[in-house]
Amino acid sequence: MKTLTLPAGEIIYEEGDEAQAVFLIEDGAVEVSRRTGDRAVRLAVFGKGEVFGESGVIRNKVHSTTMRTLTDTVLLSVTKEQFLKLFSDNNPLGLPMLRMLSERLEKADERLIFGGTRGDDKAFLEKVGAIRILPNNEAMRKQIGEDGISLSMLPFRVGRRGNHNDGTEISEGRLSLHARNDIILSPEHFELEKRDGYLIIRDLGSHLGTIANGQHLSRFGHEATAFLKMGANDVTAGPKGSPYQFYIVAEPRGEG
Repeated sequence: MKTLTLPAGEIIYEEGDEAQAVFLIEDGAVEVSRRTGDRAVRLAVFGKGEVFGESGVIRNKVHSTTMRTLTDTVLLSVTKEQFLKLFSDNNPLGLPMLRMLSERLEKADERLIFGGTRGDDKAFLEKVGAIRILPNNEAMRKQIGEDGISLSMLPFRVGRRGNHNDGTEISEGRLSLHARNDIILSPEHFELEKRDGYLIIRDLGSHLGTIANGQHLSRFGHEATAFLKMGANDVTAGPKGSPYQFYIVAEPRGEG
């Protein structure tokens, strides 16, 4: 076992790296992120006492996330060989059972990050540390910037500026985008709001609807609202192929 003392901003390992060790946080905070499209999206923040890196080691696969220190951090590191030896020596069934459990947990993580909103996948606002709107293409990157918008309040509305010549306007509770095509983006297009303690998205009767994680929302259709999930939500204002594409990210509240 080895002790590592790392400064803030240090990459411990990156998504796609070969898994070589398991880590325990003795002190500090570590960010968990994953590539979604062309962006790195924060999925969680780990604190003192939490373990990471074990999934790749157990399943003999590359890491599926990137881990980066947010503060000065002290880690205990156990090599892959040392970690696996604990199970193979003491119990011949231990390692196969551990691999099966790891696969189940990884599937649950995939559902949380990229899948539908079922059960505990929903973004319960008491567990959300921050809500951000990020661009999902170059057109939106030019309008709201690479770092997007951090929301300070709910409800929050997204729509079109009243004049074609007006630029993007970001104000408390509203994002008004410059839009040349009136049909695709409505003046009042969609809204993020709180319902029963959860984060939801609601189409506001837009001309062509809203797509949230593959689900088409329209006041004139079957559903106008949908629960958003923890992690990255893929949202398009308008039909498939619309230039108004975003990630709405519900970042888990850090612990420790």
